Amino acid sequence: DGDMQADNADTVRQLKNLQNQIVMAGEATYIALVAMEQQEGGLERQLAALDRQLTELELRYQLGHISSMALKQAKAGRAALASGLDTLGMNLNTYKGQLELLIGADITGEISLGPLPAVSNQELSAMDLEADLETAKANSWDLYEATETYKDAREEYNDHGGDYAQTYKGDKRSYQQARHTYYSAKYTYDNTVQNFELNLRNLYLKVKDCKQVLDAAQTALAVERDNYALAQLKQSQGNLSQNGLLEAEDKLKEAREKVAGAENDLFSAYN
Repeated sequence: DGDMQADNADTVRQLKNLQNQIVMAGEATYIALVAMEQQEGGLERQLAALDRQLTELELRYQLGHISSMALKQAKAGRAALASGLDTLGMNLNTYKGQLELLIGADITGEISLGPLPAVSNQELSAMDLEADLETAKANSWDLYEATETYKDAREEYNDHGGDYAQTYKGDKRSYQQARHTYYSAKYTYDNTVQNFELNLRNLYLKVKDCKQVLDAAQTALAVERDNYALAQLKQSQGNLSQNGLLEAEDKLKEAREKVAGAENDLFSAYN
């Protein structure tokens, strides 16, 4: 009667869903690692800036311009930042080991990552919530499983008289059980569909928000480029110290990091 074939098809579909979940876990790990490497670069930049500041504070302390407590506090801040950088390095090694395990590579914790793909304006313009929602529903194992459970419960309920229980002459207890199972499956199905639609709509909103955050970060980067060019001119004219130029350069690097982070967030949401 085809029951075995249907059951096997369901098993294959479930296994493919599990396969997709493993791939998604690998992608999520990769995206997280790229973000962590960017964070590491930012912390290293902050550490270099703090070292320059400490050199200046050491000199000011020797000249009697600041107290020993102020110098100790600055050194404590430097130690805390260095500790955070070490912890981040440990987490990077751990996550890279997980990624190597997922892709079947030798586990060294030192895998090299390439940049994430950029999301084009054409790809963003092609997004169609209503059409994509129907495609997503057709591909969802959770929705399929809830639908099949609901169909089976409805069939069992109807076999026991359904909403016309007075016509059912069998065991009333089995009817009550069938009725309870049916309505439970129905509520589960309705809730699964609603949550699925809500989650996809929220993802679409997140993609749009990530795009506007990226646009704002790119605008800020353009401003910092101009500021750095101005700082270079002032420094060449003797109106700005070397440390002042390095501070302007740090702000430019920070703006670039924010753009890169926004690009990664956009890709993550779109993916």
